[in-house]
Amino acid sequence: MWSKGWAEANAGNISYRLQQEQVKENASFFRTSEWVQMPVVVPGLGGEHFLVTGTGRFLRNIELHPEKNVGVIELDPAGKMYRIVWGYRPNGAPTSELAAHLLVHAIQKPPGSVMARAVIHTHAPNLVALSNAMDLDSRTLTRLLWQIHAECIVVFPDGVEFIPWMLPGSVELAEATAKALERRRVTVWQFHGILAAGRNLDAAFGLIDTVEKAAGIYLRVLAAGGIKNKLSADQLRQLARHFKVVPDESILSEE
Repeated sequence: MWSKGWAEANAGNISYRLQQEQVKENASFFRTSEWVQMPVVVPGLGGEHFLVTGTGRFLRNIELHPEKNVGVIELDPAGKMYRIVWGYRPNGAPTSELAAHLLVHAIQKPPGSVMARAVIHTHAPNLVALSNAMDLDSRTLTRLLWQIHAECIVVFPDGVEFIPWMLPGSVELAEATAKALERRRVTVWQFHGILAAGRNLDAAFGLIDTVEKAAGIYLRVLAAGGIKNKLSADQLRQLARHFKVVPDESILSEE
């Protein structure tokens, strides 16, 4: 993320819901700490462990000093508090966007499922630029991305949710993001960046990479004189049938 220019300074954050086998295998490295009250309550995540990047930490430094820049937190059985069991040395804490991550994990965790374990938020510059240059909503944004590059409807047939400006780190933004991901896997925060959920880190990263690349192609086309050709709704439906995906018809339908 940093090498792509998406994570300037301490920008961006990542969380991963650990599997029980991973927790057991690494329990000998864990320590105990004080419980911390969370701004949101997530009873469906009670007792879960999460690997989460640290607040104020630079993502480019994770591989150099992992125990300083990331940590593992454990949620209490009620999903109201967390405690640090590893990392954030010497006196760190999880990302300021923890509320958004946890609410998304709660939405993305079906009973008994191992899917959607990863959530990534990053400052993808082409998407931030689009949110400054254009009046967007979820349909407009998704449709322009689908129509600019044939891969898009295959990778994110459920579309991209657009969330108008909300204060970063706020519970309001966290709740809006979780609501958006009830029906989609990726959302764009106006003037701010993008957040995606996936079954693992590669899946979440791949979603962001595809959406951001398509936004970059769109901006290049505009800079080259404007859009003269684009995929039609019929061509998009052909792509969907060929690759056996089910697109959001409300985005494809003509107004």
